[in-house]
Amino acid sequence: MKLITVRHGESESNDSGMTAGWMDVELTENGVEQAKKVAERLKDEKIDVIYSSDLKRAARTAEEIAKFHDCELILDERIKEQKRGKYEGGPGKNMWDDLRASGEDVLDWTPDGGESLGDVKKRVMDFLDEIENKYKDKTVLMVSHGGTIAVVSRHFYNDVETSEISDKESERRHWHKNTSVSEYVFDGDKWNVDTINCVRHLE
Repeated sequence: MKLITVRHGESESNDSGMTAGWMDVELTENGVEQAKKVAERLKDEKIDVIYSSDLKRAARTAEEIAKFHDCELILDERIKEQKRGKYEGGPGKNMWDDLRASGEDVLDWTPDGGESLGDVKKRVMDFLDEIENKYKDKTVLMVSHGGTIAVVSRHFYNDVETSEISDKESERRHWHKNTSVSEYVFDGDKWNVDTINCVRHLE
């Protein structure tokens, strides 16, 4: 099995520096162009099914990719971004500053009106377990969000979640850029990372 993850194109929240969470913001004009470029990059890839977050910024990106593939596009709320409650619509820095100040474990801390990263990890792992069992010997494309895709990449690297950025290599792996492509292949025994956080299609 092969799993390809793609982060959505630049959104209105990315452009303004705010955190969106479950806010249903649109792609910017630049984000639409990024989506078209990643679609062009992946057009010759044999993709058996496309899963996307049901939030507009991811679904719009997935629609561009799907234009080149004769396969089902499924919207799945399990792979949407973390619900960030009172922080949604404000600067993303505020949430991370409050998380660090709380002293709580990064997986346990819950923003007011939102969900913890542990909750996000639980639903994402449920999604991964399902597709691993359902699509053996197939290629699955997942279009999602920075926080959600970081759960996936940390899982395959077996890296521990942290609120601190202390390792530049870890930052490069898990801070996924808009329309970045990552590829993971199961060889029958273990998962291997083929590509991580690659945006050569934007160069």
